[in-house]
Amino acid sequence: MKKLVNLAAMLMLCITATTMTSPASAQAKSKELKKEYRFVMIPILAQAWFDIVHNAAAKTAEDLGAQIGTKITIDYQAPAQADLVEQNSLLERAIATNPDGIAIDAIDVQASMPILKEAQKRGIPLVLFVSTAPEGSQITYISNDFYDQGRIVGEELLKRINNKGKIAILHGVPTNSAHADRYRALNDLLKNYPDVKVVETAFDYDDVQKAQTEASRILAAHPDLDGFAVVDAAGPVGVGLALREANRVGKVKFVGIDDVPQLQELMRAGVLDLSIATRPRMIGQWSTVALMMQNMGIQTPSWLNTGIGYLTPDMVKNGNIDGF
Repeated sequence: MKKLVNLAAMLMLCITATTMTSPASAQAKSKELKKEYRFVMIPILAQAWFDIVHNAAAKTAEDLGAQIGTKITIDYQAPAQADLVEQNSLLERAIATNPDGIAIDAIDVQASMPILKEAQKRGIPLVLFVSTAPEGSQITYISNDFYDQGRIVGEELLKRINNKGKIAILHGVPTNSAHADRYRALNDLLKNYPDVKVVETAFDYDDVQKAQTEASRILAAHPDLDGFAVVDAAGPVGVGLALREANRVGKVKFVGIDDVPQLQELMRAGVLDLSIATRPRMIGQWSTVALMMQNMGIQTPSWLNTGIGYLTPDMVKNGNIDGF
């Protein structure tokens, strides 16, 4: 991961800034640093994409703490699978320990809002990563424009099937805002292409094994399938593995999402030629920075937009890269 440049100077400049937008839960005045901070990070589930986010958050915590003279610890708590009850239970337990901040990718933001509001009442700094914060919630969220990302993925897939044919869609977690936005963008786009038919939609719940199982089932049911559309980081890995297993590589087209190591390996093996990345490393970095800013009394923007990255075969031809 590229080293963050002079984070301490950035934070000190932010203390004096007066043009920050849409305050989150931080106080208006700067606060004296403590000797140690503990931030709880809760993803949707234990999965490679979230490992990238976590590792970036932890590395940033180490670097930032060294620069500003404190210790920052990332307490990573990942559910075994995408389960709302389990995630909310982790969130409630995290609040009970009174951490210095919580970063969460909510499976269902609206369903978790009562618990998140309780954290706000207790003065615990919050950020959502990937999930979009509801308007008026005063919670900073870190993401890109997932609707736009879904549109780009769809347009690139359409190029590869010459704007016609049969496709299947692998949805992720239906209540997750990022997955839902990409799915909505795909469907809005496909309405404009009468020669493209969606023959089936399945859910992988952001789990590679489930994605591979569903993709294999769909491939067996539709021997004339032309393409797969995906909306999460697990989907393209599962699709790639299923295509290779079924000896359908090159015959069924798909475009990836994100840059997890297994996807990079599939790209290097010629299974796919493009992936549109959410920049998980930047999401992890800014989760730590935003929580630290709030602890220092610095207001954080309502939306930190990471932008979109493009992963291509020439980038991974010599081996896996650190990604975005």
